[in-house]
Amino acid sequence: MQKQKNKEKGITLIALVVTIIVLIILAGVSISMLVGDNGIITQAQGAKEETEAKGDEEKIRLAMTAAQIANNGNSNIEKDDLEIALLENGVKSIVVDKEDGTRNIIFLDSKKIYKLNSDGSIEDTNSDFDSIYVAPNSQDEARNEGIIGIGTDGQPVDMDLWLYSFDTVTNGYGLNSNEVFQNSEYNSNGTNTETIRTAGYNGTETNGKDIIIPQYISIDAGKTYSPVTSLYRTFNDNANIETMPTIPSTVTNMCNTFENCTNLKECSIPSLVDNINWCWAGTGITKISEIPNSVVYMYGTFARCNSLIKIDLRIPKDAVTLQMTFYDCENLKKVNLVGGEKIENMSQTFTLCENLLEISNIPPNIQNMHQTFFKCSKLTDLDNLVIPTSVNDLTETFSECTDLAGTLIINANITEVSQYAGIFNLAVRADKILKIKGKSNMIDDIIVYANNKNIVKE
Repeated sequence: MQKQKNKEKGITLIALVVTIIVLIILAGVSISMLVGDNGIITQAQGAKEETEAKGDEEKIRLAMTAAQIANNGNSNIEKDDLEIALLENGVKSIVVDKEDGTRNIIFLDSKKIYKLNSDGSIEDTNSDFDSIYVAPNSQDEARNEGIIGIGTDGQPVDMDLWLYSFDTVTNGYGLNSNEVFQNSEYNSNGTNTETIRTAGYNGTETNGKDIIIPQYISIDAGKTYSPVTSLYRTFNDNANIETMPTIPSTVTNMCNTFENCTNLKECSIPSLVDNINWCWAGTGITKISEIPNSVVYMYGTFARCNSLIKIDLRIPKDAVTLQMTFYDCENLKKVNLVGGEKIENMSQTFTLCENLLEISNIPPNIQNMHQTFFKCSKLTDLDNLVIPTSVNDLTETFSECTDLAGTLIINANITEVSQYAGIFNLAVRADKILKIKGKSNMIDDIIVYANNKNIVKE
């Protein structure tokens, strides 16, 4: 009986061991099926990544189509246009043009880099994003611990060269200090009543191609990235810069960006920018590039640009002011303005442009022309220049324009002397004749007020 019990115990123990071994084998097989090279989890992860890649590829194609439509069907899509189209679809990206005609498209949220081939095909480069996008060794200031900047060229930027802070005006990062962003001239809620003019760039490069501006900044060691949206006073008073650096497509505000960069000869504006107040004032630019329709504010933009001689300006459709835009451009001679249906203010637009000879076209809905041509002493043939009916302020508009002649059409809706006081003060010298006509009911009063026998009614 005892032997039988011992035998049963032996069998039970063997069965238990066998069961355990079988379970271990099954567990190994199950784990392998889950996490092995061909396991369920691995396959699921691969499927997830493939789905994400397909989704990213679709976003790229949609952005390309949108950019092409925005450019009237032009298949040659600019880098900036593709970045903006992606951003409008919620994708933070940087597009890098390669020498072989391909493009790398860097997705900052998903940390993927895609290659856009010249035939339109898209492939995942399978790059190790986190090993590429780290702060460069040259970045060693304590303030930049955990900070990563990625430039317009798609490469990490030495953030020791830049001041930066979050800008509440544009809801992104601005390349200057928080103290400067408190200037009330920029921020209506700012605490600085006296303007601080510190620049945000600390480098010494003179060639704009060598100045790589951060387009996105991470303050959490690369976990998340935010766009650079403001260049307020980033380069002001920098006499070293001679050519334009590439401006990030994410930038919307360029107020005072290059003010008093006396040796800067160029200007260019990305298509999301809405504010270029005083941007190139006091620079050496020789011509004005096309201004995108996104621009609304042009206060003092090209003031004191003494290398400007001739201007053909297509005014952005949403721009509302040309106040002091060309103030004291002492060598400016000819101006042709096109468009500007929303422009209301031309106060001091050409004040002190002493060599201005010709002006054609005044925006049709302008209201304020206070001192618009003040001291434009060589302004001569007005060639039937029209002052539109919308104008209600002609105070000192042509004051001290001594060479004024030709025919001026005044349709302005003015009703009292305070609205045209000093309009022709010390204007039209003895050997010149200025003829005035138009729909304004005050033309006779204006001529009497001018008290100048060389100003006559046509």
